[in-house]
Amino acid sequence: MLGLTPQERKTIIFLISIALFGLGIKFISNNNPYLSKITKADNQIARIDINRAGLQDLLRTQRISPKLAGKIIGYRQERGRLKSIDELKDIKGIGEYRFQKLKDLFFVE
Repeated sequence: MLGLTPQERKTIIFLISIALFGLGIKFISNNNPYLSKITKADNQIARIDINRAGLQDLLRTQRISPKLAGKIIGYRQERGRLKSIDELKDIKGIGEYRFQKLKDLFFVE
């Protein structure tokens, strides 16, 4: 193989594998309708559609406890989809201070 040492061949195969893996992830994320809804905000936070977020999605955020995640899901079940991110303030336990911490994590579609 072009006069390469076994170590060089392994390195080339490894690098090609990593590149193909990255292309695979990019293809999946571009063609998955749920993942395409996730957007980047300020290149730091992945925002989540609050109306589609499940319990595990909510728990992955650092600012939402299991109790609050349950309240958000319960609110959606009672009243339906949120029409505005400001509706989070209607959930017991989310005041203005907490809302300011949460509003950049979510969007409403």
